[in-house]
Amino acid sequence: MNLDVIFAVVVTVLAGVAVVGALVFAVVWEWCAIKRTLAEHRRRARFDPSVRYWREHAVVSTPERRS
Repeated sequence: MNLDVIFAVVVTVLAGVAVVGALVFAVVWEWCAIKRTLAEHRRRARFDPSVRYWREHAVVSTPERRS
């Protein structure tokens, strides 16, 4: 095998590994960002009095069944 071919294969494999690694890193980063955002939203909603009021006093309720 020619040395140029071996070098080209090694460079191609390393480039592929780098691309897959970057993609995995980006997906994990976004997943963590979504988790942080949802946790912050839940934390804020717990202490916001207006949110608690509307949860306790539902504006839209389930209609009663008439027989």
